[in-house]
Amino acid sequence: MNFKRFLRYCKGYLMIISCLCLTGCWDMVEVNQLAIVNFIGLDKNPDTGLYTVYYHIINPSGIATQKTSGINSPIYSYRIESKTIGEIYDKMLDKIPRRPFFDHYQSLVVTERTAKEGVEELINYLVKHSDNRSTIHLFVTTSRLSDIMDTYTTLERMPGRVIHTIVENQFKQSGRASKQSRVKDLVENMEGSSLTILPLITLSSSQPKPTTNRYEQIDANKGNIALDGGAVFKAGQMIGKLKTSEMPLVNLLNGQITTFHQLLSLDGGHVNVRAMAIKVRKKILIQAGQPVLKIDIKAKLDILENSQTTKLTVQNLDEIKKKFNEQVSEEAHRFYEKTKQNGWDILDVEEQIKRNQVKIGEVTSKDKNILDETRLEITVNCIIQTVGDTIDPFKKKR
Repeated sequence: MNFKRFLRYCKGYLMIISCLCLTGCWDMVEVNQLAIVNFIGLDKNPDTGLYTVYYHIINPSGIATQKTSGINSPIYSYRIESKTIGEIYDKMLDKIPRRPFFDHYQSLVVTERTAKEGVEELINYLVKHSDNRSTIHLFVTTSRLSDIMDTYTTLERMPGRVIHTIVENQFKQSGRASKQSRVKDLVENMEGSSLTILPLITLSSSQPKPTTNRYEQIDANKGNIALDGGAVFKAGQMIGKLKTSEMPLVNLLNGQITTFHQLLSLDGGHVNVRAMAIKVRKKILIQAGQPVLKIDIKAKLDILENSQTTKLTVQNLDEIKKKFNEQVSEEAHRFYEKTKQNGWDILDVEEQIKRNQVKIGEVTSKDKNILDETRLEITVNCIIQTVGDTIDPFKKKR
């Protein structure tokens, strides 16, 4: 018994000594010692080569629920100018009285003129620093950068999170944005022929909302940030724009979509359908010595709206499916021809041919423009899975 009691005492002493040896978190930094960056905006003057960078720094007390009168700003915007990107951090320390913390920033936006000049220098800087996240979404703004960075947004009070969330929601609900619009996606295509499409954003009104009085007004449209199409990049340089209406089709053809909406005209009315469970397969074949890009699309349709005068019979459902298949195919061919005229390899034809170099053979010779030579063949197959709670629309009695 005495020996067992001795062992218990020894174990207790060892636990106490072990606890005393614990050093705790020597590198712990309190939140109020950090300048947490949420959003970054960058512009480069092509005439002077001067960089202008905006940083949105989170104000924790402004984000917290207000328990006193008055409104605190949830963010503070710092503007810094520098001749090189590398000097920006040092100049940031001159203005910000806290330690900059970049690990959780959510969005990065550059001006249109900067994008057209090329963002290679910016990308090289970002990938060399571990605290600069490559998974953030990269945007191009068609509005003045100062207006974007000096605008308070509603509901979600941090603009960086606003546009990040808009992309996520549009990807899931409408297909107007793709998740393949991050810094890492641009990096992967820097040295190849593949194109990257980044979201274009704009201010929804001509005037920014630079004061917190914004939160006391009901109109959320004025001064809000919205998507404005897509910016087409090749090797880190912006070479063109896509309309907002073209973005769902681009993402559909590239298999970067979960939802696709289409408005069909039938029987003097219209049918609004939503494609779900979309599966896209692309492959390059050679037919009669010509490269052919074959795209097969399969989807399940939901009928969201139906204003036809015809009853929703089996035959009518077949007409809706046929109309959807034909309309998507026609729009895809028109868009493909437009991109060929602009010299944009939106559907990644050249990269697919390179991956099939042995099978393609002489078609890839330098004296031919592969994009012009490649023909598109698209097949669309869909099934209608839901028609709503009622089969036919309600009508007034006459």
